[in-house]
Amino acid sequence: MPELLATIGSQTAALTVVVFDAVHAAEWVPTKAAATKAQFTGHPAEVMRLLAKGEDVAEFDVGASHAFAFELEGRSGKLELYRVSDGVHAMVAPPRAWWCANGAPAADLDALFAEALAADGADDEAVETIGELELGSGKLAAVYLWHKKVGAARELASTLAPGGAAAFGDGYGATENGAVADLGVGSVQLRKRELEAPWDAEQSLVVMYLTRT
Repeated sequence: MPELLATIGSQTAALTVVVFDAVHAAEWVPTKAAATKAQFTGHPAEVMRLLAKGEDVAEFDVGASHAFAFELEGRSGKLELYRVSDGVHAMVAPPRAWWCANGAPAADLDALFAEALAADGADDEAVETIGELELGSGKLAAVYLWHKKVGAARELASTLAPGGAAAFGDGYGATENGAVADLGVGSVQLRKRELEAPWDAEQSLVVMYLTRT
C-alpha cells in the first residue's frame, strides 16, 4: 500500500512548489521586501518571471542543484507526498481530505487514488515527462515558493532515517509548507499525470511522480 509521508500547503488556494537536492537548501536566496513585484529579488522572483512566460514548470538552479517549480492545481493549496514503491514517490493534489470535504463519493475516491498511486501509474501512456533531477545527497527538498526558512531543509535532511520524510514549517503560520524526503542517491525523473474525477468531468486529481532511474 502507498505510504503517506507528508502533507504541505500554503495559506491560500495556490501552492507553487519547488523541488531540489536538500543538501543545497542553504543556497536558496529568499525574496526581500519590495515596493512592487518588479522589484522582487532572489529565487522566488526568478521562479515568478519564468512561470510568467506561460510555462507550467520553471527550471532553474539552487546552488549546484537543478530545481523545478510547479503548481499541480490552484484550488486546495495543499499536496500530499506518498511513497508508491521502492523507487517511485508521488506528489498528489488536491489531497484526499480536500476531496472528502467537497463531497466526493467515497468508493469513487478510493478508486481514483488507487489508480493514481498504483505501482505502474508512472508508466501510463498519459504521463508527461517534465525533466530529471539529480539527487547527489539522495534527499529531496520540496518547499512552498514563499517559504521563509528554506535553509532548514538541509539540517532536517541530515536527521532522516533511511527512506524517511518529514514536513516542516517556517513559523509564519500553522501550515507546514515544506518537506524533505529520502528518495535515494541518483537521478529522479519528474512525470506528470492528470486523472479526471469519474463523478465530475470538471475536476481532476493531479500527480507528479518522482521516479528514480
